[in-house]
Amino acid sequence: MKQFDRFQKLTPEHQKRILDACIEEFAEHGYERASTNEIVKKAGIPKGTLFYFFGSKKDLYLYILDMAVLHSIERMRDFYTDPPADLFDRLLYHSQARMQFVLSEPRLYRFFYQAFLSTPAELKSEMQNRYPAYFAGSQQLLLKDIDLLKFKEGVDVNQAYQLIHLVAEGVFNRYLPELSRVDAADSLRLVDRIITEVKGYFELLKVGLYR
Repeated sequence: MKQFDRFQKLTPEHQKRILDACIEEFAEHGYERASTNEIVKKAGIPKGTLFYFFGSKKDLYLYILDMAVLHSIERMRDFYTDPPADLFDRLLYHSQARMQFVLSEPRLYRFFYQAFLSTPAELKSEMQNRYPAYFAGSQQLLLKDIDLLKFKEGVDVNQAYQLIHLVAEGVFNRYLPELSRVDAADSLRLVDRIITEVKGYFELLKVGLYR
């Protein structure tokens, strides 16, 4: 029997109830401080059942992280229909795709974000070996068919990408807690505010990087 066959034989509703409880606990408390006692209480199942399905807290965490990574990939594929050739516009486009993930699955995104920002020491080596293709693929998607003629002579495009990406990440991460809490109407206004702020920083960067 495959590792998670028992869990996957449950009804979709039963699976969702258990996963929602797990995601909520890991998103709120991280891997180390998350309590399996709280998870089973929220899910309404005996504690032994959780380990019967997943084997260990570590395997449970990685199962959900695999699900979050797959969700991120699917979101990007759905959104990336006609990405702009300008690198700044491409990163804005990417940010909008990611915000769709935040708005549709705020707790899952918070879990996903924290997993890679503050990787649990116990899982660091395994996660590095588990997801290299995901990160390589994301960067390839961002840099594919970028218009290089806009850059000043001598500018290293990969370094430029890292700089622009860091600026966008800094703004996005500052708003992330608020973005995860607001309702649908307020979230759209907040997204507009984030994009406006990022665009302002991008205009400053263009002075140094573009012809």
